[in-house]
Amino acid sequence: MKLSYIIVTHNRRESLLRTLGILHGNTPLSAEKWEAWVVDNGSTDGTLDAVRRQFPGVRIIARPTNEGVWSRSYAFAPARGEYVILLDDDSYPVGNAVPRSIEYLDSNPDCAAVVGLVVLPDGSFEACAFPTVMLSGAVCIRRSVLLNVGGFRPEFFRKAGEYDLSFRIWNAGHRIARFEDIVYRHDKVATGRSAGFAHRMDLRNNLILIERYLPAHLRGEYRRDWIQRYCALAAYAGHASSTTLARLEGLSWRIREAMSGRQTLLQATVETIFELESQEATIAAWASCHGVRNVVIADFSKNMFATYAGCLRAGLRVKAVADLQPAFSNLNYRGVPVLSDTAALSLSPDGIVISNVNPAQVDGVLRRLSDVTAIPVLKLWNPSLLGELRQAA
Repeated sequence: MKLSYIIVTHNRRESLLRTLGILHGNTPLSAEKWEAWVVDNGSTDGTLDAVRRQFPGVRIIARPTNEGVWSRSYAFAPARGEYVILLDDDSYPVGNAVPRSIEYLDSNPDCAAVVGLVVLPDGSFEACAFPTVMLSGAVCIRRSVLLNVGGFRPEFFRKAGEYDLSFRIWNAGHRIARFEDIVYRHDKVATGRSAGFAHRMDLRNNLILIERYLPAHLRGEYRRDWIQRYCALAAYAGHASSTTLARLEGLSWRIREAMSGRQTLLQATVETIFELESQEATIAAWASCHGVRNVVIADFSKNMFATYAGCLRAGLRVKAVADLQPAFSNLNYRGVPVLSDTAALSLSPDGIVISNVNPAQVDGVLRRLSDVTAIPVLKLWNPSLLGELRQAA
């Protein structure tokens, strides 16, 4: 058995059936070489009966209640594939994403997982904020690694579970590769999920990551940044009370992690994921090449601290943070105003450093800035390709 698809679902019968149909029609492996698993989180819409009727070969793990996206881990042990592709019930690989991912993993034993580009229905892209973190609806991963480092954890009901697992994979000495010509589709079927709950989980779970994995000298820095960022987004959406609860939960996890023993990342892993030293070196070389002394940073991203600290250590003056997200309007980041692009550029910087390293967003930020200024702009993330043309999505 070469491949196991693992899909988690809850009350989204039609989306799941469509995805299973696509997998059965497009998987480029013989029938005995692959299998599909569905972990059902207590669906009440007839999901299980429909799957059993239309796809009798699909293996089902039926959970009595909704345990969140982490429950996909229940399938890791019984799955038989050498590799596992994790999918949402409305996501699926496109073109030759499956054989190319498998071929790369077969040829690179140090690599634990291959992450692909996710295309949304409107043609935009989706990715985690850090390129080194997998997206759990678009990744092909060695099952042996999952069994070794452990699966997703139940405290991450939704949001940030990919970070927790990716951190453990890197810390165990494995590698996660991302390629922009490995393509998945995510149909983004509408759900009845609570926006307030999503904002709560965003902040709470990222605070867990900080307390669990970051070394002492970085915990306060990232705690400060991420609280400011996620609270601003929630408040703008009308869910400030959700982040109040999230901060209390984060404090509880801070105590819990300190008492139980933190799982602090190795220095090499911290650098791989957060790139504090490499961003500083890249910024310094770019500034020297272009004669830059005063900069604007764009955007107020999850990667903000590494970029800001890198600019300061490179001897640059940060005049402003440029961001068009209205939630950040009139904020102040460590004494630096967060302004619109126009307002930030009116301060006459010598250059712009794009802090945003989200693979789905960084090129859009570059285009946005290039439309309004001709001063030097530095990207801190660049795509990698396996070498073939991107498949049509």
